[in-house]
Amino acid sequence: MKVLLPPVVFKSISELSRAMDMPKPLHPLVALVNYDIDKVSRENVGRTFLIDFYKVSFKKDFRGQVKYGQGYYDFEEGGLAFLAPNQLVTMTGEESSYEGFTLYFHADLIRNYQLGKNIHQYGFFGYKVNEALFL
Repeated sequence: MKVLLPPVVFKSISELSRAMDMPKPLHPLVALVNYDIDKVSRENVGRTFLIDFYKVSFKKDFRGQVKYGQGYYDFEEGGLAFLAPNQLVTMTGEESSYEGFTLYFHADLIRNYQLGKNIHQYGFFGYKVNEALFL
């Protein structure tokens, strides 16, 4: 019988960076990760995460699937994936899933700007966890 572990909650980008054995971000509210340089620890493969910030990932020539919500999605030709704060994502064990770039930014970074007031209008951050938007 498989034991379901509760999701790991990350309230800050620094906390996520430490858990994944990535370098400390240069700014506490934003980080750009180049997976060709920054290798991710595989210690939490299969775990589900809930992050309290935005994530935009660009994957080029990705081979494999990513679990998002209850479904698996194919990046056969690469693509962009968007996560809003408090959405669940499961860490995969496939080496190829960590190629490309990811931009993490906390809502506090844009809160006092027009983008912070209007980001909810952009559908690519607002789709449901049983849907996927890949560009």
